[in-house]
Amino acid sequence: MSTKLPYQASEIEFVERKSRFIGNVFTVYSEAEAREMIAMVRELHDEASHVVYAYDIASENATRFSDDGEPKGTAGMPVYEIFRREELTCYCCTVTRYFGGILLGAGGLIRAYANTAKLALEAAGIAVLMPYAAVRIVCAYPHYDIIRAFLRDFEHTVEQTEFLQDVTLDILIPEGIFEDIRHGVLNITSGRATVTQTETRMRPQRLQKE
Repeated sequence: MSTKLPYQASEIEFVERKSRFIGNVFTVYSEAEAREMIAMVRELHDEASHVVYAYDIASENATRFSDDGEPKGTAGMPVYEIFRREELTCYCCTVTRYFGGILLGAGGLIRAYANTAKLALEAAGIAVLMPYAAVRIVCAYPHYDIIRAFLRDFEHTVEQTEFLQDVTLDILIPEGIFEDIRHGVLNITSGRATVTQTETRMRPQRLQKE
């Protein structure tokens, strides 16, 4: 099963009957990092009535949520449920509330916190971790421009290029196209270049809305 996580950090604001709700989403990879984000938000909003949070780090079997003084079950759980339904991990979501003087009631609180989390997640987007291959291409100078032109037809990121006795080109590509890249480079250089995969890295790839 693919790992789903927030694509990027986000911040949104939502007002419900004069109470101001601020939703933040962060991508985190450890419980310690999640707690750092919560502490940062609390410090930033030290005059807020509540800083509710939810986070999940599957790799550490850490799932936590807090109502932070709101009636039990009206804040942290609704925030957590928004992310659970999407099967996300590696996230921390905080919802900060500045009380506006009008009581919302249990149902109103549940809806407000859930809606804030939903809007914050929509702003962050959802990604899936995909394997990418770190690839090193070593070629003679006359082949460099030919290879660069060939690579334009493929998703890739150039990480480093060294011009010494030969040209060394380090790129990052989706792992599934490595063989196409390797065969193509060897073909256009008549086998004179070398193409090796040095490692596999996991990177978030944004899921498109249907």
